[in-house]
Amino acid sequence: MRLAGWVFGVVLVVVGGGRASAQVGMVPPCGLMSQAVAAGINGGAVQAGREQDMPGVAKSCSFAGDGNNGQVAIAESAPTMGGMTTAQIFKLGETTPPSPGTTVTVLSGLGDGAYFITTGPNFDVWVLKGQVMLDVNAVPPQGPHPGLEAAMVAAARGALAGM
Repeated sequence: MRLAGWVFGVVLVVVGGGRASAQVGMVPPCGLMSQAVAAGINGGAVQAGREQDMPGVAKSCSFAGDGNNGQVAIAESAPTMGGMTTAQIFKLGETTPPSPGTTVTVLSGLGDGAYFITTGPNFDVWVLKGQVMLDVNAVPPQGPHPGLEAAMVAAARGALAGM
């Protein structure tokens, strides 16, 4: 699974692969997003979600586009990594300049803080809720489509409601 986004890059650099101190969310990641929602984000059909556990970092569910066309994923971070809380790591996104080619838009009214991030063909909605970061990630096969950001924000809202 490809989880890009500048905040996640900061997380990996800061924590250096540190172990999580607690399990991520009570709901399995594939229970946070339906295949139909993922298809709407992708702009085309997707396969059933596949869960992945990245110990000490996140749990995720990824939906590959049919015929290997695009991908949509949702991931929940661990509450603490490398001696820092997820909230502290998320706040780095407010003070760390994005890398070249990356755009970051602050989203209001979503969790305790949220960003819409574009890096080349990769799109992310990052949301902080308590001590968990949620990432809705998309690499649509035809690039961004009308309603992509709105569909990703709606998926994040739905996932937050299910957590």
